[in-house]
Amino acid sequence: MQTYFLQNITNITPFRDFHTPDSVVCKNFNKHTHNKPSDTPQKEYNKNNTKKLFPLVGAILGTLLPIVILNKAGKKHIDTSILKNGKMLDKLKEIGEYFEIDSVKKILSTAAGAIMGGITGGFIADKNKENRKEKLKEGTFEMTNITVPTIFVAGISKLLENKNLPTIMKKIAPVVAGLGIGVPVASKISGMISQKVFKEDENNVRKFKPKDLLVHSDDMIAVLALSKISILQKLQIDKIIGMIYAKCGYEAGTADEHTKGHGHHH
Repeated sequence: MQTYFLQNITNITPFRDFHTPDSVVCKNFNKHTHNKPSDTPQKEYNKNNTKKLFPLVGAILGTLLPIVILNKAGKKHIDTSILKNGKMLDKLKEIGEYFEIDSVKKILSTAAGAIMGGITGGFIADKNKENRKEKLKEGTFEMTNITVPTIFVAGISKLLENKNLPTIMKKIAPVVAGLGIGVPVASKISGMISQKVFKEDENNVRKFKPKDLLVHSDDMIAVLALSKISILQKLQIDKIIGMIYAKCGYEAGTADEHTKGHGHHH
């Protein structure tokens, strides 16, 4: 009688299931104990911070390095006596003048340094191939949108330098050309790179529209920095352009599949 009773107990479904390897209960048990997510919310948070920190540091270093090198080559230094004994306004002015970016060479080298630094930092922190492709794509288009308008402004300024034209025309024409011709041309070149290099479908390549001038405002800052128009020079844009390019580098370094469609090249 006892033997019969024990056999009946072992035949009860829950009891049997826990002793049968292929049972549903056993599978569910294994599913909940062995297939836990590998990353906790804290680890994921730390990863995301790293993916932002490295591009930020890279972009800042990439911005500073060309400025320091070019200033050293041009024997330009910060007056330490002003930093030690001068008034706060004088100190800020001295620092601003050291970091001013007022030539084509400085604009292009600083922009390139910032973008390359941001991308390098992004590559160190993010091993995903698709994300790296997006970083390269964003960096390429950022650089194109900075370079082309800058060259237009510098080239037309040089062309009109010795022409017998009103001074105001010599000052305004390069800016108009940089914005009105340089930006659309840069957009066209970006579209070609998008198709040829990154194999994007032609339908996904954004066509330039006048309102895109606002989207490219941080890329076009070089046009204003090179401007000879007095009212624009008074804005002291050349002293903050480095920070703007550091931002461009950071954006390139943090670009990934999630930001796809929101960058300057889209």
